[in-house]
Amino acid sequence: MSDATNISATAEVSGHSWRDTVAPTSTIDVAGQMVLLTWVAFVLAAVLLHRLAWKPILRALDKREREIRTALEEAEQAQQQAGNSATESRKIMAEAMERARAMSEETRLASERSTARIEAEAHDKARRLLEAANQEIATAQRAAIENLRREAAALAIQLSEQMLAEQLTPEQRLAYEQRMTGKLPS
Repeated sequence: MSDATNISATAEVSGHSWRDTVAPTSTIDVAGQMVLLTWVAFVLAAVLLHRLAWKPILRALDKREREIRTALEEAEQAQQQAGNSATESRKIMAEAMERARAMSEETRLASERSTARIEAEAHDKARRLLEAANQEIATAQRAAIENLRREAAALAIQLSEQMLAEQLTPEQRLAYEQRMTGKLPS
């Protein structure tokens, strides 16, 4: 006999049906009591998980969401500040470049003024040196002319003396010298 018949016969002897005492033999056979116990276990597990795990998980997720939201807001603020900083940096750089240009222009103008002053001083010094040289030349020229006049007068007197040596008196000779000296160009 087969196993199912043996079980059925044994179960009838004891007064119970074989379905009450024997577990289903196939995976498709479902006992009503097992279904009920499965549902009770599921509901109990769901309630326990809801109270013990689900609420802490939700709190952790909410906390994480708040942290992420805060981090995003801070990142956005940092990005705005970075944008502001970049704008401010560009503004500072522009101001620095403008100050550098102004300083360069000021230096150029100061250099031009200094060059003009040095050139003016050089021209002034050259003019003074030229005037001093001209004065020295004029003084030397006057001295040379005076010396030449004296020598010319002395020569003229000597010549005249030789020619008139026998004819002029000493008073006449002195008057003649003065007249000759006065006629020479200055």
